[in-house]
Amino acid sequence: MKYRSLWPAIICTIFCMISGWVPQIHSHEMNPRSSKKENCPSHLEPGSPICELQQVITAIDHSDDYTPLLEKASKAQFVLIGDSTHGSHEFYQERINISKRLITEKNFRLIAIEGSWPQVYQLNQYIHSHIPQKAIQVLEVFNQYPDWVWKNTEMLDFIRWLRDYNNQNENSKSKVSLYGIDVYNSKRSQGLVVEYLKKFFPKEALLAQQRYDCFLEFDDDIDQYAQAVRNDSSRSCESKVIQQYRDFMDCRIPCPDSSNGVNRETFFQAQQNALNVKNTEQYYRILYSEDSDAMSWNIRDQHMLESLKAQQRHLNNPKSILWAHSSHLGNALATDMAKEGKLNVGQLLRQHYPNQVFSVGMLTYAGQVVASDNWDAPAKVMSLLPAHPKSNVAIFHQLGVPRFFLLLQQQPFGMVQWLNSSRWQRHVGVMYLPDEEIDAHYSQTHLVDEFDAIVYIDITTPLSLLSTK
Repeated sequence: MKYRSLWPAIICTIFCMISGWVPQIHSHEMNPRSSKKENCPSHLEPGSPICELQQVITAIDHSDDYTPLLEKASKAQFVLIGDSTHGSHEFYQERINISKRLITEKNFRLIAIEGSWPQVYQLNQYIHSHIPQKAIQVLEVFNQYPDWVWKNTEMLDFIRWLRDYNNQNENSKSKVSLYGIDVYNSKRSQGLVVEYLKKFFPKEALLAQQRYDCFLEFDDDIDQYAQAVRNDSSRSCESKVIQQYRDFMDCRIPCPDSSNGVNRETFFQAQQNALNVKNTEQYYRILYSEDSDAMSWNIRDQHMLESLKAQQRHLNNPKSILWAHSSHLGNALATDMAKEGKLNVGQLLRQHYPNQVFSVGMLTYAGQVVASDNWDAPAKVMSLLPAHPKSNVAIFHQLGVPRFFLLLQQQPFGMVQWLNSSRWQRHVGVMYLPDEEIDAHYSQTHLVDEFDAIVYIDITTPLSLLSTK
């Protein structure tokens, strides 16, 4: 009886031998890799992980190619688009392409960028047609180093597009806002707070001016202020800027309601400027203290979160796009930053909004980039060294595909494990130091834990700098 179950297999074998018929066994059922060997390019080893990778990337020839990425990203409340170099044309252009489609097809209504509130708010005024200046004039607001990060041809074209888009939408709820989430520009924010109060609440304006006059003895120079406070904490303006911000938050300065006629947008603009003054003071004060690197970084990224959450409340929780460096938007817990005690806004958003964040990292192997070789030095076109041979992008370079994206979370378990191995990753901000590249620009990361998707551009070209003079 126990051998009876073998008879069907024996009969089938005899039949196959007589007839010459060979049963068709689907190779992917036996070995998931074997079915892809035929499609593996000749320069890659058949059956290797990198050959498998070749099969799952999506080449980018047109913005329409992003559709699978957009379908995944649009389910999130926040789409984070990070660049690994600030000065690369392709990173600006591709995040513009992605953002346009998220706006026109997926109802995203806020773009928050790595720029200070008072500067970027001028751009917001322009795209809502609230000021008469031309786009090229509006970008003149970026007049301090590194002004080129936002004062470039790529940004010029995009804010023109945003203005046209808003003008075509009569419904105010369909219009897009453009806000800044970074610290900096404290002096400008102070002036705008006082300007708002002088216009609507003169008594409160006098008190605000008295508080902000604390900075006068330092010639309104925030760096000079921070250095002085390092040596004598009694000269700190901390309590004054906190009090001024609390006056807005606690409605000691009248908040908008249906009875008092206070305009929500103008009030919010002033409130955010008060927030910027408060957090910029803290950032610089800590920046000049001992062992400040992690603390000052964390203050800056916590400000980004605080500012973004306020913007969400003000605009009734719109679906939002964030533009910033990948070091701010990738999950810090997946990088060396965590070992250094650093967090970032990407990590914080995931913690505050579980399952509502989709992050995209943009990577390059080589090319040219706009950067400086020293802080506050003129920007220039510099050549990137080829990426470290043990980096993520060195693997992507082997594929021989000039532009592609990869959905990291959608891959088979084995591929995810391989992609998530600890490897080098390069980050270039406003400065590039090729002679110190490993120490200055590389860290170990786990790519799949860091991002949900990557956009890879093999060879990048520099931003088109814009002169508005």
